[in-house]
Amino acid sequence: MALLEPVVELTATVPDDAVGAVLGDLAARRARVTGSTTRAGTVIVTATVPLAELFGYATRLRSRTQGRGTFTTRPTGYATAPSTVPTR
Repeated sequence: MALLEPVVELTATVPDDAVGAVLGDLAARRARVTGSTTRAGTVIVTATVPLAELFGYATRLRSRTQGRGTFTTRPTGYATAPSTVPTR
């Protein structure tokens, strides 16, 4: 039997000088980046992320982008959780 966890699609709009820090933070949160688009000094990053990894993300994004980053999420379904994820 597999443990499932909710997954969301995240769309983050960040200044182009903060993209590296934001991508690194998303990688640490087990995100899979699905695309990015550059527009007039900003980058729009899309990724799928386990919902449990997004707690505290708003504060971290503001910190990494000096308050200029924004994000939205929408539920996309469930994915199998890795065996290293603790059950609560």
